[in-house]
Amino acid sequence: MPAFTAENHRHAPPPPYLSRSQRKLLLFFLKCVIMVVVISLFLFFLGFAAIVLLHFLFMSNTFHRRCTRLFHPTPAADDDASVSTRAAEGSLHIQALLPDVTYSAAAFPGKSDCAICLDSFQEGDGCRNIPVCNHLFHAKCIDRWIRKKPTCPVCRTRVDLDPTRSPGSRTGGDDQWKRLWAANFEEGTSY
Repeated sequence: MPAFTAENHRHAPPPPYLSRSQRKLLLFFLKCVIMVVVISLFLFFLGFAAIVLLHFLFMSNTFHRRCTRLFHPTPAADDDASVSTRAAEGSLHIQALLPDVTYSAAAFPGKSDCAICLDSFQEGDGCRNIPVCNHLFHAKCIDRWIRKKPTCPVCRTRVDLDPTRSPGSRTGGDDQWKRLWAANFEEGTSY
C-alpha cells in the first residue's frame, strides 16, 4: 500500500465562480420560487378560511331558521294540509282542556292583551282561559302554543298535569285533565 503523501492527495479544484449576470439570474430565480411558495400558501389559507367561514355562516343560518320555525311559526306553515289536519284534531282536544270564553272587559277586568300575539282583546273575541293560573289568550294563539309547549306562556305553569304531582300543586290534580292529556298528546302525535 502506498503511503499517503501530499503528492497523492489532490483536492478537487474549486468550482468556478459565477459571473455577475449568472448570480443575478440565480437570485431572480430564487426570488420567483419564494414568491410562488408564499403566494400559494397565502391562497391556500385564504381558501381554507373562506370554506370555514362559509360553513359557520351556513350552520348558524340553518340553526337560526330552525329556531325561528320552532318558536315563531309562519302562517304559511299552518296552511299545509297535514299540519292543518293535525291542528284541527289538536284544537278539539285543547277545547276539551281549556274552556272557550267570549271576551268582555266586564268579565275579565285587567286582562286587555294576549301575551302571545301582543294584540288587544276586542269585545266578543274567542279566547281560552287556563283554569290553573287563570291567564287569558286568543284561542288561535294558545292552541298553537299548547301544541308546542304545554305550559302557560305567562307563568310557565304546566297544563299537562303530571300524575306524580300532588293534587294541591299549581298544575292541579284533576283526573279528567290527566286522561285528556294522555289520550291526546302522548300517543306519539307530534304537533
